[in-house]
Amino acid sequence: MANMMYCPAGHYSEDFTYFDYENLTDKNERCSLCTKEHFIQEFKTWSSGNVNIDKTIQESQTNNLYYSLHWIPYDNFQNIKHIANSGRGSVYSAKLENGIKLFWNSINQDWEYHLIGKKVALKEIKDSRYDIVEFLKATKIFNDYEYIAKYYGISKNPSTQNYIIVMKLLVDDLHNFLTKTFWNLGWNSKLNILASITEGLGILHRNNFVYCDLHSGNILGFSTHSQASDIDLDSCKLENDSILNANNKNNKIYGLIPYIPPEVLRGNEFTRKGDIYGFGGIMYEMVTAQRPFADQAHDTYLMINICNGVRPKVPNFMLNWIPEWYLDLMYRCWSDDPSERPTVGELSYLFWDITEKFEYNIVDNDVMRQLKIADENQKNTSKSQKQELFELFSYSSKLHPQSCNFSRYIHTLHGLQDLLEEITSGKSSDLNIKVQ
Repeated sequence: MANMMYCPAGHYSEDFTYFDYENLTDKNERCSLCTKEHFIQEFKTWSSGNVNIDKTIQESQTNNLYYSLHWIPYDNFQNIKHIANSGRGSVYSAKLENGIKLFWNSINQDWEYHLIGKKVALKEIKDSRYDIVEFLKATKIFNDYEYIAKYYGISKNPSTQNYIIVMKLLVDDLHNFLTKTFWNLGWNSKLNILASITEGLGILHRNNFVYCDLHSGNILGFSTHSQASDIDLDSCKLENDSILNANNKNNKIYGLIPYIPPEVLRGNEFTRKGDIYGFGGIMYEMVTAQRPFADQAHDTYLMINICNGVRPKVPNFMLNWIPEWYLDLMYRCWSDDPSERPTVGELSYLFWDITEKFEYNIVDNDVMRQLKIADENQKNTSKSQKQELFELFSYSSKLHPQSCNFSRYIHTLHGLQDLLEEITSGKSSDLNIKVQ
């Protein structure tokens, strides 16, 4: 009984805050039930301007105090700096001047804050088609998972009236990280990155979510000191929704063409097997430092080629650095038949198993023998040879001026067919049938 505690408001340590979570009381200062009650009391003091956004934030504050979302006033941000543009808008860094509410202090009768003065990322959404409420519903589910990006809440730019997603500031995405480190990146690091990506993707799939836009620009969290990867939830949705719409053909989709599976390019719905196709693109980039088809125009012709079975080729001079089983697995992920692609569970088990064996120098099968040889071939390449390879690589992988490095809305082949029919019948005069 000595450990039983009451807060000054009378809440008991064995009360339930929500579901099966017991109340947290901390030396009579912090109390989860007090925190929940004060969140509820303050619901009427703020509004995002969107009832559904308000409701989703409020639900997160009453159902999961430790990873709740918040409405964050724009004047809480200082030193706002532009980082990059994306298909949906712009990304900025900013200092969180006053932090975010964490716990109600029962002794001081005031809020305790965290992240005071810390830098965060601001994703300003300029895409009017983006369903920010669906995004928030996903963050409520996944905000306390490892391998998933962390989100703090929503704000609004008073000048543009655009909503802003406030999230943890991560140093780099996978594409930029590989560009900077590829020539010195060993297989131990590559395996760890791939294993952690499959772990994050597995979390989504086990909860019946599909990512729908898996590519290296959406894998975050890399620096010279850390190779931990977090998946940005930007485009994920329930697969059940996709199944319900299975008989409907899509005229437009959102994504990066080289990572979009052929069935989706044809107008079909995205499924978990579609995410595996995108993972194949990440596997390719991991061993070449280039996005698939970076040397080609990302247009209708490329979409048709992908649907006809064309896949990227690894440059011959890089093959000594890559195990044969790895290439076979990559092309399995790219199979035109979704049922022939591996599951994320298979991929995760394989990469974690190989990572552990590689770390402890266990060479007990052909997979490990091939990997050991590939790693030694890379390590034994001299600086002068690497320079020669780099120059050859740079020449052979020049970016095509019409390639695209961010996700965007594009016509599916089904949508292009409908558009052609409209033009032929005179219902439309728009002759621009290329990807837009």
